[in-house]
Amino acid sequence: MTATEKYLQMNHNFILLRDSIFNPDVDEEPENEKVEQQVLAALGILDQYLTYYKELNQIKTRQKE
Repeated sequence: MTATEKYLQMNHNFILLRDSIFNPDVDEEPENEKVEQQVLAALGILDQYLTYYKELNQIKTRQKE
C-alpha cells in the first residue's frame, strides 16, 4: 500500500464516520451540547491529522466534480 492509498482510505473512512454521526434520517434523542462540541472537536483533530499526513507525504489529490 502506498502513502497515497493509505491517505485515500483514511479520508474515505473519515467521511463515512462524519456522515454517520450527522445522519439526519435517524430518529434519535438530541445530544447534550457539551458532548456535541467534543465530537466536533474530535472530528477537527482527525481532519487536521489527515491534512498533516497528506502534506508530510506530499500527496497530491484533486476534488471530485
